[in-house]
Amino acid sequence: MPTDLRLFGIRHHGPGSAASLVHALDAYQPDIVLLECPADAEAALAAATHPEMRPPVALLVYNPKQHQQASFLPFAEFSPEWQAIQWCHRHGAHLRCFDLPMALRFGTSLPGLLSLREGEPARDSSPDAAPDQPPTAQPQPADFPQQPEPAHHQEKEPESDQQPNSEQKLKLEPEQELKLVPPLPEDRELRGEVPRDPISYLAELDGYADGERWWELRLEQAPGHADTFAVVLDLMTALREELNLPETEETLLREAFMRETLRATLQQGYQRVAVVCGAWHAPVLRPELLKKEDKACLKGLKKVATAATWIPWTFERLSTASGYGAGVGSPAWYELLFTTPRAEVVTHWMVRAARLLRSRDLDASAAHAIEGVRLAHTLAAVRGRELPGIEELQEAAVAILGGGYPETLELVQRELVVGERLGAVPPEQPATPLQQDVQLQQKATRLKPEATARTLDLDLRKELDLSRSHLLHRLRLLDICWGEPRRAQGKAGTFHELWELQWQPEYALNVLDAGRWGNTVLAAAAARAASRAAEAPDLEAVSQLLAEALQADLAPAIGALVARLETLSAGTRDVTHLLAALPPLVNVLRYGNVRRTETAQVATVVHHLVPRLCIGLPPACTGLDYDAARQLLPRLEGSHQAIRLLQDEAQETDWYAALAGVLRNPASSGLLAGAAGRLLFDAHRLSPEEAATFLGLALSPAQPTSYATAWLEGFLSGSALLLLHHRPLFDLLNDWLGELPEDTFREIVPLLRRAFTDFSLPERRQLLDLSRQGHQPAAVVGEEDYDLERGLQVLPGLRELLGF
Repeated sequence: MPTDLRLFGIRHHGPGSAASLVHALDAYQPDIVLLECPADAEAALAAATHPEMRPPVALLVYNPKQHQQASFLPFAEFSPEWQAIQWCHRHGAHLRCFDLPMALRFGTSLPGLLSLREGEPARDSSPDAAPDQPPTAQPQPADFPQQPEPAHHQEKEPESDQQPNSEQKLKLEPEQELKLVPPLPEDRELRGEVPRDPISYLAELDGYADGERWWELRLEQAPGHADTFAVVLDLMTALREELNLPETEETLLREAFMRETLRATLQQGYQRVAVVCGAWHAPVLRPELLKKEDKACLKGLKKVATAATWIPWTFERLSTASGYGAGVGSPAWYELLFTTPRAEVVTHWMVRAARLLRSRDLDASAAHAIEGVRLAHTLAAVRGRELPGIEELQEAAVAILGGGYPETLELVQRELVVGERLGAVPPEQPATPLQQDVQLQQKATRLKPEATARTLDLDLRKELDLSRSHLLHRLRLLDICWGEPRRAQGKAGTFHELWELQWQPEYALNVLDAGRWGNTVLAAAAARAASRAAEAPDLEAVSQLLAEALQADLAPAIGALVARLETLSAGTRDVTHLLAALPPLVNVLRYGNVRRTETAQVATVVHHLVPRLCIGLPPACTGLDYDAARQLLPRLEGSHQAIRLLQDEAQETDWYAALAGVLRNPASSGLLAGAAGRLLFDAHRLSPEEAATFLGLALSPAQPTSYATAWLEGFLSGSALLLLHHRPLFDLLNDWLGELPEDTFREIVPLLRRAFTDFSLPERRQLLDLSRQGHQPAAVVGEEDYDLERGLQVLPGLRELLGF
């Protein structure tokens, strides 16, 4: 008895294709279904029918020895492949994956895969955009362009009973018909104007500018028809013959492997064979085509071992906006379109939108929803469409529910167009030891992975919150950035941590990759931290890493980090690195007890580091130009605050002596000398009289103007309080400005503005009021001692200097 072969060309993640496929399989009742899915993922498909499996989910196929080689194959409830899997399970039909195995893709040096190893996304050029491999260097779905794969043969398909001739039409909607594509016009062929993708060409012939939109309206929003695939096959056959677009080597291998698998299946004696594949591939998946060429093409390909498992996926990652080439623009809308009766889908969507807005305390009544439905149907009628699409629904929602402002409906866009759903997989799915430990830690800390972003406020004095903080910090050390730290406002910063949590599906691959460091989160994070410390080039990197390790409570790694820190500090002569390394270490000592971590080893390093820093600081501040001094200034100020936090009198004395050396050394940078003077003055190690003396020396005529302005900038350093509360300092500055020649003053005004630019507006006003009072020496003087006319001459320049 001859085999009956049926080809079902689908659009990946298309609700209309999925509905039509279920009708077609019910009518055909195949013995076996060949599914366009990597052959080495076939065994894992059995778990797709598990009761606890809730799409969206993704099949992760990866190389266990090189986790960067991985591929996500996402599925949603409205994916035709998912419905084919469920149909086979319900009816007891055999299911076989017949696409090129990932073992061959990972092991074969294909042009598309070579770019993956360089960190660029792989590209499948078919218009159906199969959910193939993502960049192996970056675990995320591939970005497929819309350029299609053309046919690599000129043989025409033999006609069968299921294929209509070129005069047949597919009735997609009761009042609209779609004719098959005519040949490519000769004038376009002569001009070489080949459309960028065949679907856009079809849309253009039907009067649409957007091929994706045309396919959605004509096929995905249409009710399911079992005979849809015969016309789709005719469309794709005509397009491949007429357009004759270039193809990729990867596509040749994929189609060759699919044909070889199809031939082997037919030889096994199945009576009814169904092929479910991307619509673009369907015309060339005939067993009689290219037999010798296929065997030669597939001969000698290298392969690697692969493993497969299921992971939760999200609608956001299924959307086109995520960069997924086979993605859709509105996954949540597609799910509603697939699961809701066609006559009720518009009402359901608008009611959900109104409820969502009301849940956020926004005005959205039942009357609004009714008017929104009416407007959506009116827009569809004006545009000649039987059923409103997502564009009509969004426009109606903006007009009725949003009052004409689209910004109001960003929430609706996020939840009802794209969607925020995170799928679920059975807990017994194959997992590495580290994956299992991550799941255990998530349960123990009551942190559930969620697709929606949420804020987590932790109080480190509580056991549960402290364990949550440790887990999030450990995962960050493993490059699993589930949580992003945020600055806590208005709370005790030492006891509170603020995190922004959002679980991304690709973190599953990060967990796989991190498994090489250990079987538990603690062991893996500790090993990773020790490895990073061994590779760290300077003291600053190690000190920052040590602070992160202590935040994560990585006791097994502290010894290695401290040893590396001691090694680098002993050989480091660059004061810049010492200045950068000190603040993180001091913060560990000062606040480590909040996390209940042992910091004795760190204290030993710090107490050896400070004396070396004090000795090297004065020479390091000499011979620097302004730009170099500007880079060193924040590190100098940070180390000053860190040493004050230590509350060690002996080390503070050494530090202030070093600052005094910088201040008194004539070769010191003016910016750093002024900053040293301010720090000493703030610490009451420099009296007002001494500060006035040093300011007078810096502003004396013997000093270059550039040095004087830099010294002044460092001394004031964003605060006008020194001038406001110490009148002798203000008078010195006032006299120096008044004695400058006009040409010199105009030349240095831009330089001086840097010293005053960070002053607040109230401070500027107080300085201006103080300048109007005139010169007041320390002793009480009479009014006759004032030279008002001379004092007023300073005001225009002072106003310009202060920005008034």
